[in-house]
Amino acid sequence: MPAGWLPDPQDPWTERFWDGRKWTGQTRVVAEKQPPAKRTETAAHPLTPEQPAARPGGRRSGIVFLIGTAVVLGLIVVAVATMDRQSDEPSETSAVAAPGPACVSAFEAAAAVPLDQINDTEMVRTVQECTTVDEWSAGIERYPEALGMTQAPTRAELPMTLGTVCSGNESAAMCQDASAQGLLQ
Repeated sequence: MPAGWLPDPQDPWTERFWDGRKWTGQTRVVAEKQPPAKRTETAAHPLTPEQPAARPGGRRSGIVFLIGTAVVLGLIVVAVATMDRQSDEPSETSAVAAPGPACVSAFEAAAAVPLDQINDTEMVRTVQECTTVDEWSAGIERYPEALGMTQAPTRAELPMTLGTVCSGNESAAMCQDASAQGLLQ
């Protein structure tokens, strides 16, 4: 039999080089879309002891699998890092300062009042216990139900909301801060 590339007797997806006397270690992938019919040992192409047994898919599939796995893991790491970074960034309504204990207590009391009852007293307490707009905004973001809402007011809605809660409470430190920032309407 003359030398050349011939179907590998043990791996239908590859061809092995026959040097005219014996199989060599050189292989290449078959370009067909489907594996050819099962090949068997023939007198012209005997399997020799020096020929390694090929695994299904061969070495190339293992490399492709490893590269694919690395790409998927990389994408997962990027996605998780992006989500962590987004959760650390302030939202449109999030305040800079975390509410202090007195502010939190006032908001908890206001949020505990059932929606069908008036919680004016509790809302006045939030205005009195929170000392800055940022602190009050952080409290309302945490407890929007204190205003009977499902979510905190947006930055655009904040002046109107502050105007309502500061009406009659203009001397409170939080309302003075809102006025200094030009947020009261």
